[in-house]
Amino acid sequence: MAVEELIEIASSALAPRMVDYDKVPSRLHPLLDVKNGFYAYGESANGLTFFAEDVFGFQFAVDDERFYMFDPETAELDPVAASSGEWADCILEEFDELTGYSVAHLWQSLNGPLRCGFRLTPAVPFFLGGEFKAEALKEKRDLDVARMRAHVYTQTKDLPDGSQVKIALI
Repeated sequence: MAVEELIEIASSALAPRMVDYDKVPSRLHPLLDVKNGFYAYGESANGLTFFAEDVFGFQFAVDDERFYMFDPETAELDPVAASSGEWADCILEEFDELTGYSVAHLWQSLNGPLRCGFRLTPAVPFFLGGEFKAEALKEKRDLDVARMRAHVYTQTKDLPDGSQVKIALI
């Protein structure tokens, strides 16, 4: 079963076993019985704490040495800064590239405010040529985007660069 396979390759639990199930959807109970929170990018996420994300759902993480931007489509880490002050400087100086501000602003001027709990995503993943253009983006639930990216990652992670790809969507 997929849940057991995912649990097996995931990190250790991020929190103690949950006892107050009233606060989460019942569909999560079987998963929480086994592990309360985890990272499912294997070794790529070991030692990282994720603390923020951009409008596309790309995450910022920190370890004992650096701040990073984590690409959930490829599980690649790009170093951003060595300190929180340097990270904040980078965000302020490179806000468009690091947050997607201009594209998100244009998308919202065309479509209205992006709803809480939603992210912008292209039909084709960015690493496969999806466009960073407002017209090419759709609003999708953040968890659905994360699931889709994890699914795409597992299908493409071992392919050599330049491979032809046909994504089987979930």
